[in-house]
Amino acid sequence: ALRERVAALLPPLARLSYGELTDLAGALAGEVRGRPTRLAVVAASPAEAVDRFERVLAALDRGEEELFADGLALRRTLRPARLGFLFPGQGSGRSVDGGALARRFPAAAEVHRLAALPADADPVATEVAQPRIAAGSLAGLRVLTELGVEARVAVGHSLGEITALHWAGTVDAEALLRIAAARGAVMAGCREPGTMAGIAADDIAAARLIGT
Repeated sequence: ALRERVAALLPPLARLSYGELTDLAGALAGEVRGRPTRLAVVAASPAEAVDRFERVLAALDRGEEELFADGLALRRTLRPARLGFLFPGQGSGRSVDGGALARRFPAAAEVHRLAALPADADPVATEVAQPRIAAGSLAGLRVLTELGVEARVAVGHSLGEITALHWAGTVDAEALLRIAAARGAVMAGCREPGTMAGIAADDIAAARLIGT
């Protein structure tokens, strides 16, 4: 049944507008609400949706029962999924005012109002980027909560650890934004020349390589 459903969706997908893709996503989500789900697809455009549905169809034709790839999750069982949130660190996004999410959802707009970032601020400057990213994560979290999407666990990368602490109830929204702004300001003040490197080695080999 899943293969037939995917195959039936493919022909009209290529003809959809961006708005119609959103409508289709809402309709499909309504069909499975409250029921176990075997397939989840994330797509930012009709063309991307076509590509990912074609990959799912090819996997099903090969007899594959599980597929976890970029924007795809195909599961063999019908057990309820356990969701987790991963909050990003510095380097994600560029919007200072929340963009379409804030225009669509009052809860997201309220977060960006609290963050009070200047509209003409440089979005990649550390002192702006960190509170901006924290506000974006908080806004997304509030929208997901409003839509009934709840996680069992949350983790954060670097700056995102603070957002994960908020999710866990350790700090409130105002404290999250205040800490992110203070963190960004402190880091922006440390402008000594340098860069960041990733070393694919254990701690002993890494210490030997850097001479400590």
